[in-house]
Amino acid sequence: MTDIELDRMDLDLIAALQHAPRAPFDVLARALDSSARTITRRYARLVDAGVLTVICEVDWSLLAEGMPVNVWIQAEPGQAAKVAKQLSDRPDTTFVATTTGTGDVFCMLHGTTRAATAAAVANDVPGIAGIHSLRTEWVLRRLTSTAAWRLPRLDPTQIAALSAHAITPDPTTAELGAHLSDLERATIDLLRNDARLAYSCIARALDITESRARRTVAPMLDSGLLRPRVEVDPRLLGYQVEAVLGINCRPHAVNRLAASLTEHPATRFLALTGATTMLTYVGVFHDEQQLADFLTSDFPGSEEITSVECSLQLDVFKRYWIPRPIPRSHAAKGDPATHRPE
Repeated sequence: MTDIELDRMDLDLIAALQHAPRAPFDVLARALDSSARTITRRYARLVDAGVLTVICEVDWSLLAEGMPVNVWIQAEPGQAAKVAKQLSDRPDTTFVATTTGTGDVFCMLHGTTRAATAAAVANDVPGIAGIHSLRTEWVLRRLTSTAAWRLPRLDPTQIAALSAHAITPDPTTAELGAHLSDLERATIDLLRNDARLAYSCIARALDITESRARRTVAPMLDSGLLRPRVEVDPRLLGYQVEAVLGINCRPHAVNRLAASLTEHPATRFLALTGATTMLTYVGVFHDEQQLADFLTSDFPGSEEITSVECSLQLDVFKRYWIPRPIPRSHAAKGDPATHRPE
C-alpha cells in the first residue's frame, strides 16, 4: 500500500471517475473546475502510485459458469493470514480478506464451471493447510456491485456536467453475452484491466477501425456486461471500516429490503444467497460508530430483518480477481469536506 496522501482534488477526481469512468480528461476538468493538463497529471500520479486503477467488471456469465460461492473459514490459531494468502493465489478466487466475527477468512470463489466450483469447496479448499473448518453460501443473484458505489463528494452541477459520459446499464439487453464474437471477447480482454482505454487504442490493438471499436464496445457497456469501475482501497478515501453482513428477513420482504439496501450510500455489494442468511451485504463506514448507527437505524424494509451476522474485514488480500499488497490503514487526512454517508 502506498503512503501517498490524497487531497481534495484527488478525492474529487476519484468521485468524478466513479460517475463517468471513461470521460475524457477535458470533461473531467470542466466538471471539477480545473484544467485538462492538471487532471491528466493528477490521474497519472494516482495510477503510478498504485492508488487507483479503472478496470472493467465483467459480468459473471462471461467469466465462468454458474454463480460464485461465499466461503467463511475458521483457521487454526495464527494461520489466518497464511490461509488467506494461499486462497488469493488461486485463480478461482475473486475476493479474499481476513475478518473478525463469522470467520477468520472470507472469500468469494468462482470456478470456470459449476463442477469446478463444487470440487473446490468440497475438496480443494478444505485441504489447505491451516484451515480448521469452513461454511459455504452459494450466491443466487447479485443485486448490486462495487461499480455502482459512489464517493459522495460531487454537487448536482458537477454530476450534471458528467452525465453525458455516465454509463447507465440496461440489464434487459444482457442476453447478448451468450453470443459474443471473438472480436467482442478480445475487446473485453483489453478493457478488463484498463477501462479508460481509448477507442483509437482498441482499434490499433485489434487492427480494426475506430468506429468499429466504438460499435463493439458500446453495446457491452449499455447492457452492463462490462461495468467500468474505479478500484481504490476505501481506507484511502476515509472509510476505515469495511463490514460483511449476513442478513435474514422474511421471504416476502426480500425484494423490498434489497431495494432499500441497494440505494444506501454505504453499500458496495449485495447478493441473494442460498444459505442460513438470505443476503450477503458489504458496506463501508468511516468508523465503528457509523457502522453501529447503520445497524440500529430504521430504513425501508429494516423492520422485516430477523437477524444479522456482522463481520469486519481486517486485511484484504484480493479484490475482483486481483491479488493486492496487505494494506495499512490510511485516511484522506486534512479534508473536512469529506462527506459522511447518512
